[in-house]
Amino acid sequence: MQQHHEHDLPDPGFDPSDPASVAARRSDILALEERAAAMIAAGSALQLRAHAAAYDFGHALDAAEGCAESAMHVRSIANEVALVMQVSSGVAQGQLALASMTQQDFPTLAVALDENVVTPAQVHKLVEVGLKVNHEDPVEQAERRALFVEVMLERVRREPLPPQALRKAAERVAEEQTGESIDQRHARARRQRRATVEDLGDGMSIIRVTTDTFVAHAIRDRVRKQALAIIKARQRATADGASGAASSAAPGTGSAFGRVVDDARASAEVTGEPDAPDALDDRGLNEVMSDVVADMLLTSDPMGNSAAAGIQANVQLSIPITTVLADSDPASDQPGRAPALLDGMTPMPIEDAKRLAATAPAFIRVLTHPITGAVQAVDSYKPTAAMRAFLQARDIHCRFIGCRQPAVRCELDHTEDYQHGGKTAVWNLSDFCKNHHIVKHHTAWKVRQLGGGVLEWTTPSGKIYISRPEPHGVIFRPSDQLFRPTEEPRRGEHVHSERRERARSVSEALPPRPNSSATPPF
Repeated sequence: MQQHHEHDLPDPGFDPSDPASVAARRSDILALEERAAAMIAAGSALQLRAHAAAYDFGHALDAAEGCAESAMHVRSIANEVALVMQVSSGVAQGQLALASMTQQDFPTLAVALDENVVTPAQVHKLVEVGLKVNHEDPVEQAERRALFVEVMLERVRREPLPPQALRKAAERVAEEQTGESIDQRHARARRQRRATVEDLGDGMSIIRVTTDTFVAHAIRDRVRKQALAIIKARQRATADGASGAASSAAPGTGSAFGRVVDDARASAEVTGEPDAPDALDDRGLNEVMSDVVADMLLTSDPMGNSAAAGIQANVQLSIPITTVLADSDPASDQPGRAPALLDGMTPMPIEDAKRLAATAPAFIRVLTHPITGAVQAVDSYKPTAAMRAFLQARDIHCRFIGCRQPAVRCELDHTEDYQHGGKTAVWNLSDFCKNHHIVKHHTAWKVRQLGGGVLEWTTPSGKIYISRPEPHGVIFRPSDQLFRPTEEPRRGEHVHSERRERARSVSEALPPRPNSSATPPF
């Protein structure tokens, strides 16, 4: 908790020594909180109705055209709502579907939200659990779900439960009301198993794996026991007076990013510096557990199927050559130094990047424009599909507005359809994720190439958004001073003149900047 000194506190607006003044101020604050909660609930109820209307609109068009299964129109309007809300299209589509389901199957919850009986988070949990109340007879199912909501609203009125506590209570009620066994629900839920990664910033990410509950608990138990054994061995080695190398070998030398001896030596090999002194392993229990999971996932083969055996991890890492050659001492890092980028988007520690680069089987060199930073050419140490490499380096991610699916997992799209005479050339190609590739071809969304990799998107409602390629490395902006001739020739003047002339010709060759009024508000 943050500590404050007395002289740092502002005027509280009441007399701390007067109980009546304290009580009045407390009452004012709580009244303000109540008004804010009521406004949030009313706004959430309005948004729920808007989301439901948007989903029902798209679904009606899909049903009319016989494409309800592919949900082209639902995807289309969800993409447009996503731009309004500034969320991903997948999140928007999920929210639209959930809102429609809430309106149809749990209308009482929508009313309770509007009346500030429940919070938006509570509604989300109750709908999520309420969907487990199933029955073969649709009428019976509707009655049971209505009873479930009635019971839970009464519980909320009696006791203000946080969303997670409410979920626990709701699951017990839903289990009593549902006509479907836990085995049937579990079989269906297992089809939703998945693994996802979310970048947290500062070179860290979180990996989520959805699996059977008993498997998840068994994994955590085993990892915890292994981590405790590693720490115990480390402590025993330290107590016996073992060397730093022996001490760090016990915890599992060579873990993904653990502070162990091999990491220090690997860094020295990349930088060409003499061997670094042995680094003591001071990781805590949670750190060791994280490293054990990473080690097992990266170095072990699946037991259930030999078809996946031997597959190695593959990531795309961009390191500016100026950063690689710069002083590697962390204490001397300059704030303006270009960072290493994972998938061209996520900054990561340069020392970790160098360690990975030391064992990389191949490199791709990306040459960029000295003024705009746009990619001009790509070559590869190994033979590669030059055009795809060029576009992956230019686009970095899916070029739909706001989408950040890495280009390595995208599909190349002809802006002007190939079947309609569109050329297979870099000025007619761009990277789209599978979802937005489908939306572009099967709905009223339009895209146009403006040159230099700049795309102009037009929504079905007629709004225009501009997608520009991510810049690579340092960008130099031309200025009047750059092109201003000096009054007196100086030594090397012919070189400066030549550079100015080259810069002027490059600047003139650049495509015109699109109208600023079409630029999206983010």
